[in-house]
Amino acid sequence: MNENVKEDTVLKQSSKYSQMPIEYRPPRYSSSDILIIIFTIVLFIIFIFVIVYMLFTNKNKGFQPIELHPNEKKDNQTQQQNTNLCDIGANEKCASCKIKECASCNIGYKLEKGKCVPNFTLKAVYQTSNKNEIIPLINEIYIPYISEMIIDNQKIEKPSCIHVFQDEGEHIIEILFNKEELISMKMMLHGINNLMSVAFTSKFSELNIINMKGIFSNCQNLKNVEFQAPMPSTIKDFSFMFDGCKSITELNLNNFNTKNAIDLSYMFSKCSSLKSIQFNSFNNNNVIDMSGLFYECTALTSIDFSKFNTKNVQSMIYMFAGCSSLQNININSFETSNVKDISYMFKDCTKLTNIDLSKLNTQNITNINGLFKGCSSLTSVNMGKLEPQNIKNDDKIYEGCVKLSNSTIKSMSDSHSNKTDKIEKNKEKDIKHKIKGKRKSKKM
Repeated sequence: MNENVKEDTVLKQSSKYSQMPIEYRPPRYSSSDILIIIFTIVLFIIFIFVIVYMLFTNKNKGFQPIELHPNEKKDNQTQQQNTNLCDIGANEKCASCKIKECASCNIGYKLEKGKCVPNFTLKAVYQTSNKNEIIPLINEIYIPYISEMIIDNQKIEKPSCIHVFQDEGEHIIEILFNKEELISMKMMLHGINNLMSVAFTSKFSELNIINMKGIFSNCQNLKNVEFQAPMPSTIKDFSFMFDGCKSITELNLNNFNTKNAIDLSYMFSKCSSLKSIQFNSFNNNNVIDMSGLFYECTALTSIDFSKFNTKNVQSMIYMFAGCSSLQNININSFETSNVKDISYMFKDCTKLTNIDLSKLNTQNITNINGLFKGCSSLTSVNMGKLEPQNIKNDDKIYEGCVKLSNSTIKSMSDSHSNKTDKIEKNKEKDIKHKIKGKRKSKKM
């Protein structure tokens, strides 16, 4: 009985305590855990103390930079300079920058895929003779193609076709073009008499220009044209390019790329001071028109045609007309199988004494009007294989050839000797008129 009573009392007590709320008991730490916590707190306090100490000492003594090895200093300075160069606007040196991409470029360079590359620039020198003089700079139709214009090292905010120069003298103008959009330079600088010299930069060869007709025509004071790189191979029309450039004395055209050129007509016409032309790289395979190529180049004494290819040329009218200083000309290397018109080709070449056309292919020539008209010093002509049955126009071939006679003309048929007979008859008439005039003057 006693045991049962005890069990009942124990069960009653346990059920009593189970109904009471459980008290919170903090976790128990071992001695090693306590040491680790104390050590961590101490380290944190030391770290805070060191930071405060460093800030206090640097404030009083100033910041002392860490010394670099001399080579490290040099590399660091170079990198800093290049980085600054790219930041403020880089030139071609941007390629050596140690940053991936440039943000902007200096004048004369264009940003392409994070690199600064030279843009096509036309550099020109203009001359003013008065203060506050207004002069044209460029044909106004090209203003939309200009990306930048720099006049006397100052960038012009809004490019214009004219400009007011406050001071007299020479002025340097740099014109930067959008090379992707510019496909023609036709009459670009036509008639600008203040233009003294022009230079085409290295990027010129990357343009897709197809037309340069009359780009410098009637620039009467232009003296120098420089091509710093080969011309674009896309150009087809060079006609009247230097027409009327009276002050140019020599031209170096070795950088000319004319492999696709079709028209060279009147290219150097009226260059009255031109004495020398270098065109060793001329490729004229596709040229059709050479009319008036050297028309009235009165200072030219000789021309080297050894590199000329004329196999597709159809017209040579007025080609050398007015070359009054030309004493000797050798065109035996000309391929003239497609030439149809040579009228007035040697007109007024007053110093030419003999002409030999014997090696030319003249089977398709139909017009020889005024071929030697005005060649007052001409004493000998060899007409070669010229076929008279193909000739449709042959008027005034020898008009003004006062020193030429039948015996010195080697023609291919009697038809041309008949024309030389007319020369002799005209001479006789002139003599008779002179005699009659003298008699009348004596009677008076």
